[in-house]
Amino acid sequence: MDQCRRSQRHSEPSFSAMKCAALVLVLSVSFTLVEATTGKSRALPAANLPEDCNTIERCCMPRPYTGKPGIRSFEFPKDQPTRIRKPAQHLDKAYVKKLEKAYKILRELPDSDPRSLKNQMNLHCLYCDNGLYFPGHKYPLEVHNGWFFLPWHRMFIYWHERILAKILDDETFALPYWNWDNQSPEPPFGNTIPEIYANPKSPLYDVNRNNCSVPPFVVDMDTRTGCTNKTSDFLRVQNTRLTYSQIVLGGGTPSLFYGLPYRKGDFGGAGSGVFEDQPHGTIHAWVGSVDPLPGRRPGDDMGNFGRSAFDPVFYAHHTNTDRLWELWLTKIPGGQRTHPTDPDFLNSEFTFYDEDANLVKMKVSQVLDSRKLRYKYAEMPTPWITNGLEAGKEHTVPHCNPLTKSQVKSLIEDTRVSKGNETLFVTPITFRLKRPKRRSEGTEVLEISGLFIPNITDQVHVKAYVFFPQAVITDGPVCPEFLGTFNFIPHIGQALYNPGRVWRAAVGPKLKALGLDYVNHVVFTIVQTGKPQMLSFQKARIIYDLSPEVTM
Repeated sequence: MDQCRRSQRHSEPSFSAMKCAALVLVLSVSFTLVEATTGKSRALPAANLPEDCNTIERCCMPRPYTGKPGIRSFEFPKDQPTRIRKPAQHLDKAYVKKLEKAYKILRELPDSDPRSLKNQMNLHCLYCDNGLYFPGHKYPLEVHNGWFFLPWHRMFIYWHERILAKILDDETFALPYWNWDNQSPEPPFGNTIPEIYANPKSPLYDVNRNNCSVPPFVVDMDTRTGCTNKTSDFLRVQNTRLTYSQIVLGGGTPSLFYGLPYRKGDFGGAGSGVFEDQPHGTIHAWVGSVDPLPGRRPGDDMGNFGRSAFDPVFYAHHTNTDRLWELWLTKIPGGQRTHPTDPDFLNSEFTFYDEDANLVKMKVSQVLDSRKLRYKYAEMPTPWITNGLEAGKEHTVPHCNPLTKSQVKSLIEDTRVSKGNETLFVTPITFRLKRPKRRSEGTEVLEISGLFIPNITDQVHVKAYVFFPQAVITDGPVCPEFLGTFNFIPHIGQALYNPGRVWRAAVGPKLKALGLDYVNHVVFTIVQTGKPQMLSFQKARIIYDLSPEVTM
């Protein structure tokens, strides 16, 4: 145990994160969560903070708790004004001064105050670095890689914003959003870290960032970390096409966008939504430091679950993530864009600290309508909704592998059918699958299951393409044939890898966009883009996603 603690403080390579994870499993019975009382429900119960914490995780909340006794249930605000969240690059000087004042105070609050920036980081770490355990279960709570990613972070950002408003004594205060989806070449730029977060003299600054993430560098939404030799013009096109492919074409159902179900006692997340992995996750990786300061780990701060919320730009990033969720619900045509309806999703609860440092619990069902939470977003242009092109011309981008009908027919005939038990290493693999009988409802998706990762202390990054057998590691979402990504990010405290986790990507909308909806078989190419491992998966198939009814 002492060795595990030391390795986490000093990043000793001799004692791996997974050994720590295995060790904490034996401690799980000593951590308790408030029990659900709804019969056979497997909704997540609210955590009993600060007691419920994996104590080797360095992110427990302050003890003793000094707020009001008990955990109050959240009620919708009645008298609060509607707060307007604005793009960070368009804030006036007075608002920037207010924002800086708030974070200066947050940084100066004592460690005993759960509202301090350090403890906001710790709270995020506690939930996102697997620091909470259900009684009698080996596996820690998981808010990533499943359907709780979006609602949990909405709650977290909501209470962070309320804390800042309290500190400033300003009920109208709202967090700004980092408008990284805006690829306009005209200043002020949305797709660089906002200037207000890049001033080393500002409390909005964080020293642990990638040197190539500072302005004027354009965000790279298709990166694992570090710098790039891509030009700004290329990045704008890439980022636009990626956002279109992931959110518009690839996220047309609740299970594709939110992720797959995760219930009390489950063995890790069953599968993330397309938006969680990319672009949300890749932006975290892009900002995190490649060459960390002494005592810090590669990826700190933004690139690691445990420290990401210590960087003030985290909150601008997740405010924009929340904004894109809102746009997905209200502005994007096509698909079944609604919430999961499963009671285990709707009735799950999470515990936070409110603006007065008192404990409060919220149900997922309470945060699905942002209007009831009394905030909305200032509008900005969203040309990515039409792939950066004029409406109606979204699918006129030249293919990376242009094919005639006869060439498509020959490619299908010449490609082997996947029988399962596929292995992926350095060389990409190509196979074909038969499409199921056409249905009037649902969305066709590629589902890859039985994923095996030999070394779960290393990151895994994989891309999928359709009708592009020449695809290699340097290709990406600029190609219309790009289908989606699978990413695995290890972290201290993680649960053992869930062998039931699946990777899903929307095939039907992509085939229509490529003018290939007439085919009866689909040719897939899978490319490993990270540090290569001998990956394998048991089965690949095309199924219909009938969300909000989630099929597994």
